[in-house]
Amino acid sequence: MKIIAFNLPQFHEIPENNEWWGKGFTEWTNIKADNKYSEGIKPLDGNYYNFLDKSTMQWQTDLCKKYGVYGMCYYHYYFNGRLLLEKPAENLLEWKDIDQKFCFCWANHTWYRSWNGTKEVLLEQTYGNEEEWSRHFEYLRPFFEDDRYIKIDGKPVFMIFNTQVECLDQMMAYFDDACKKAGFAGIFYIQSISNQCYLGKVPENADAILTREPDYSYNKYVNKLNKTPWGFIVRSIRYVNRKIFHIKRINLRKFDGNKLMRFATDNLKNPPTSRDYFRCAWSMWDNTYRHKWRGYKISRPSKEVFETYLRALKSDCKKRGKDFVFFNAWNEWAEGMILEPEEKYGYYFLDSIKKVVDES
Repeated sequence: MKIIAFNLPQFHEIPENNEWWGKGFTEWTNIKADNKYSEGIKPLDGNYYNFLDKSTMQWQTDLCKKYGVYGMCYYHYYFNGRLLLEKPAENLLEWKDIDQKFCFCWANHTWYRSWNGTKEVLLEQTYGNEEEWSRHFEYLRPFFEDDRYIKIDGKPVFMIFNTQVECLDQMMAYFDDACKKAGFAGIFYIQSISNQCYLGKVPENADAILTREPDYSYNKYVNKLNKTPWGFIVRSIRYVNRKIFHIKRINLRKFDGNKLMRFATDNLKNPPTSRDYFRCAWSMWDNTYRHKWRGYKISRPSKEVFETYLRALKSDCKKRGKDFVFFNAWNEWAEGMILEPEEKYGYYFLDSIKKVVDES
């Protein structure tokens, strides 16, 4: 089992974030801010790193090697020729001495001011035509050509976050052809989905599907709960609290991490689709750092439950002949999804990953 962890590059300043959220904004801004809806997480030893520092990239790489994480899947932000948060990956491309396996997930969604509970558009995602696709591919090409870039059957792995794009079939067919002309066997296109209802919207030419966690299991779990009498009562109470009494904090959704992870473990027995797919794993969740009372929380699972989950994933990989499991996430601190060491619990998740990966 080779674990590829999603890596968020929002740990350095960019002009756009300074304009939208205030001077000096990074992902750490949300973590350092007062948050009465969370118990709080902080990086071990106050390591509020800057992702543009080479020492940070080397530190992450060393941790991966020590604890059994195969590589990183960087979020790639590309808006019809405009790049955001691109510098960490570009630096990695230049720093050939850092032996880190990596690939990209194109986070192809419009940016909204959703953290404030509004739908104000900050930067709209558009896709253009073949001329624009060519420019996008030429930007990606040096990364694909790097020996460290993760490939399957000679094809660079390229994941797409959002299915809601009419031209995805044509665009990825263009990328596949461009990869072949560049000397690859094609492109290995993985489509990420967060809910089973999106399966029918996955383009035909996707090589594989990723059931993104914890969204996928959370949505199945909540749908199951909503069909029960107790689920109806809870939803009714929340609606009354929000619309009539304007009580916000009591409306915060909280889920037992042990229960949800056991549910996800049991669901590994059921293939999500007849098409080729990869599994995704997660540690915990708390996006109240961004969304306050509008967010939701999944508590930290016990070591026993987490390791049982990892072993089930490992067994599933072996049974289906799959090398890779994607992990959400390495450093999504403001959504409470982390593998990086944390002040209170140290190397909690990394220790378990190393233990399970090393087991014969």
